[in-house]
Amino acid sequence: MENKTSKYFKYAIGEIILVVVGILIALQINNWNEAKNNRAFEVKMLSEIEKGLMVDHLNLQENFNAYATLDSTVKYFSNLTQNRATFHDSLYTRLWNLNIGRYFQFNRGPYDALKSSGIDRVSNDNIRNHLINFFDFVLPVFQTQIEHTTRRYRPNVEMLLSLREYPYLDKNNTWIVNRIPEDIFQKPEFVWLLSDIEWRANSSKNAINEFLPKIDALAQQIKDEIDR
Repeated sequence: MENKTSKYFKYAIGEIILVVVGILIALQINNWNEAKNNRAFEVKMLSEIEKGLMVDHLNLQENFNAYATLDSTVKYFSNLTQNRATFHDSLYTRLWNLNIGRYFQFNRGPYDALKSSGIDRVSNDNIRNHLINFFDFVLPVFQTQIEHTTRRYRPNVEMLLSLREYPYLDKNNTWIVNRIPEDIFQKPEFVWLLSDIEWRANSSKNAINEFLPKIDALAQQIKDEIDR
């Protein structure tokens, strides 16, 4: 009787051990799958953020090039004012290049999606802190800078338009509109306008030039994390 009891007891212990081991293995597999899924989500979100940063970089580079063109145009007309040149129709298109302005837009979507699902899902502390600092501090500061440097865009356009001659009827009784006066380069308003546009172009270029490396640094850090 005692032998049978001992055998049953050993068998029960063995069954319990097998059940416990099975549970532990199942938990380990579940934890492994959960970690794998978390990593897949993390990589996906980081990849989307990286893509957004690259698009932002390209857009900012285009904006920089546009303001470089604007600055070059200002220098061209500044030279004409210093040489007391007169306006002629061949300069018409180039004159309206002084109206160059750019719209700044940034792709925060992937970061905001990650933030709403839990920024702590980024396992790398350095990247997590870098993301928060970039999108919640560095980027807003840059946007404020750009809003300041480009705030004169519309007044500049209105000023240039105001320097046109009033519409008039020519000898053929045809209305002449949008005519640029020949002495526009000697007008104080035009000289002031060039100075204002030059400040807008250079200030915007400088702000972009300082911001681009910050985009690149974050994008590279994200890429390194994805590739590890």
